[in-house]
Amino acid sequence: MKNSFGRSILLAAVLALVQPLEGPAQEFFRDLGTSRSSGGIGLITPSEYSYQDGSPSGLRPLRPGQDLTEAERIEELDRYNFAVGNLRFAVAAGAGIEWNDNITLSDEDRKSDFIFRPSLDIDARWRLTELNTLRLNLGASYAKYFEHSELDTEGILLSPNSELALTFFLGTIRFTIRDRFSYQEDTYELPVISNQATYQRYENQAGIQMDWAINQQLDLVVGYDHYNLWTTESEFETQDRSVDTIFVRPGVQLTPPLKVGLSTAVSYIDFESEDRADGTNLLVGPFIQYQVSEYTNLYLEAGVQSLNFDGGSDFNNSALRELQLTDEEEAAVSDLLRDEEDTSSWYAKLEINNRPSDFFQHRLSGSKTSEVGFGSNFYDLYHIEYSADWKLAEKTELGPSLFYEYYETSGDFNEEATRYGATVGIRHHISNSITLGLDYRFLYKDSNVERADYYQNLAFLSVYYKF
Repeated sequence: MKNSFGRSILLAAVLALVQPLEGPAQEFFRDLGTSRSSGGIGLITPSEYSYQDGSPSGLRPLRPGQDLTEAERIEELDRYNFAVGNLRFAVAAGAGIEWNDNITLSDEDRKSDFIFRPSLDIDARWRLTELNTLRLNLGASYAKYFEHSELDTEGILLSPNSELALTFFLGTIRFTIRDRFSYQEDTYELPVISNQATYQRYENQAGIQMDWAINQQLDLVVGYDHYNLWTTESEFETQDRSVDTIFVRPGVQLTPPLKVGLSTAVSYIDFESEDRADGTNLLVGPFIQYQVSEYTNLYLEAGVQSLNFDGGSDFNNSALRELQLTDEEEAAVSDLLRDEEDTSSWYAKLEINNRPSDFFQHRLSGSKTSEVGFGSNFYDLYHIEYSADWKLAEKTELGPSLFYEYYETSGDFNEEATRYGATVGIRHHISNSITLGLDYRFLYKDSNVERADYYQNLAFLSVYYKF
């Protein structure tokens, strides 16, 4: 600390700046690296499909064998309700009423509201040849708040599952070119966020992947992805960034049920703001994919993760300028608050899928990773989740899930917090076209940062129509 700067002034400035985190963290490196940090809930939207839309841990769903069973193949074809030549597509629309008792994820100033959420889903597949396929998934929705109209959706929400993908073969090598795009405003999926109702951001991930079956035992996956995040609110402008990722995954099928390999991914993180240090993320570790039985499979991956930044990040420069300090004082406080921490640690991903019958299936997943942070260079995240899909009757399905997570942020004024969550949803198919849904979700967060705690109850009643 500079001698000319009074200790009391410095302390007052620091206390004014170090506030509860009110913005999100890097959500994912998708399935290329770290976990998606989704909080294990997933979007609550009316759906004709089951609760196994995707793995909350970011791992890809596992299935026995490499191909669809005959029953799954028929079910896949039934999803498409229109056809024009080789183009097949499905169109479905839904509407729901949500009641939320804490729309801002706040500890003290809690606000509740009813929210109307219409949605439209389009799933199209164009089989160019027997081996080459073009596929489009698009999910669009809107949020209309009954009392807090200032929170109404800015434009149209686009689901993070929205994707345009082309799959083609060159000899025995399968190539996939894809582009995932979304516009989102939700906050509950991000573990470090508190006291914020919306976080408006566009995301796009474009890439190419090569799957090469070298022989019956050996295969190789190589790919490249470019990810962009653009925010639309000035208070989040330091989050804007691009991430370029190269990944390589050689695998060996030792026995029919056992596959082992090495997962390697390196990501180059480029922030648009000069206040944030760019970084490099490296993950290297072996993986095991084991078909325990006809009904159970397991995936385990663990290794080392190195997340390094090019210098320090200054997250409070805009707030410092408002204090009207001298240049010397401002530099002293900035030096004190600057996050110059890197991390070199371990990461792990675990997923166990079990389907004991045609009517019940469940999954246990967990991960430990270091994620790019908000208000800090990074945070270490531990996440574990259990989810199930239970067909109670021919036309009725129940889907409960539970999760627990703990995280700790980097920097001298770090946050430690735990989050718990539970959700249960029921779907009743009145006919092949009409589905009714009822969902309930509970969230609870306990943080060492003042006013960053919260709890939230949410109920959602929906109807979904497949044309």
